[in-house]
Amino acid sequence: MKTVEDAITFIHSRPKGGQKESLHRMFALLNALDNPQEQLPPAIHVTGTNGKGSVSTMASNILRVAGYRTGLFISPYIVNFRERIQINNQWIAEQDLLAVAQLVEKKLITVDQQLAPDVPTEFEVLTAIMMTYFARENLDALVIEVGIGGQLDSTNVMPNATVAVITSVGLDHQALLGDTIAAIAEQKAGIIHDNMAVVIGELPEAAQWVIEKRSKRPIIHGHSGQFEQGLPGQYQVQNTATAVAAVNAFDESITVEQIQNGLKQSQFAARFETIRPGIIIDGAHNYQGLMQLVTALNTGEYEKQTKTLIIGSLMDKNVVLAFSDILTQTKFDIVLVPFTGPNGRHSLNISSVAKQYAIKTADSWQTAFHESHSDMTIFTGSLYFVSEVRNQL
Repeated sequence: MKTVEDAITFIHSRPKGGQKESLHRMFALLNALDNPQEQLPPAIHVTGTNGKGSVSTMASNILRVAGYRTGLFISPYIVNFRERIQINNQWIAEQDLLAVAQLVEKKLITVDQQLAPDVPTEFEVLTAIMMTYFARENLDALVIEVGIGGQLDSTNVMPNATVAVITSVGLDHQALLGDTIAAIAEQKAGIIHDNMAVVIGELPEAAQWVIEKRSKRPIIHGHSGQFEQGLPGQYQVQNTATAVAAVNAFDESITVEQIQNGLKQSQFAARFETIRPGIIIDGAHNYQGLMQLVTALNTGEYEKQTKTLIIGSLMDKNVVLAFSDILTQTKFDIVLVPFTGPNGRHSLNISSVAKQYAIKTADSWQTAFHESHSDMTIFTGSLYFVSEVRNQL
């Protein structure tokens, strides 16, 4: 491993998944690295079906403006792999990513031998790299986004996490998290430990009940409209309120001015992002996210415009559940396009879905784009898909 490209290839070469009964693999790898998680500063730990990346970004910006040297961990990336690990909005430097990856690769030789065949996965290795890097950087605070779920997520190993945030709970990743709102909420509530402050967004009653049962302290709710939203899109009003509540729970001395400045300085690619006049990209990768996107497109300056949604979605997502509702609205068209996700993950079977819902398809997003005659064209679906579109447009 000699270059940052080699380091990224090494991370991607790890197994994509493993047994999820415990965090045994993660702790084995961290132990080999001298337990960097124990050297981390206080953290805001963020999970949720939707909104966790937006909330994490806004919260980290507020902390930065308030004078905290703040580490941020998010996934997936949109522009560059290194954006997943940031300090005060600066991506991890190429030489730092390479150096830490080299160390982790060396330690994995022994760890893999000990754990084979159930060895640390891609996300576990990335989490270990992040924690090792942050432990070296003399940080004041962290904002850490969960990968999937919470209870068994590789990020759920931080003894100094002081605020648990659950942005939303919907049906997604059911094969891993469960088939009901309550079961999924149980997994997400797994990031709540000891006497942590707990902040939640707008949740279904069944989810809120599970989280209240888990928390030892009263649940904290954000107050929508208290601050000008930090990111565009109607759905970011609630995310902004959740981010503000999270930082207030982390440090109640943060001022109103610092909060507002942090929100104003927040930017997050592919979240209701206008990349050209009349062209928006948004990573609405599941039913809940897609319906929030449509609501945002039915407000303000967008309300009277015709819209074409060009959707590239992975097969294991539930975006199709939103199609019937969307198609009752005369100003919306839907065009499905093929998309192959990372590691060969398949897109929706667009021909069968299109037949079922009587909607259009195109052989590529480029074709769909050129054939769109609406006032607005919105690319949405998988974050990997919109990342591809963003990079080309």
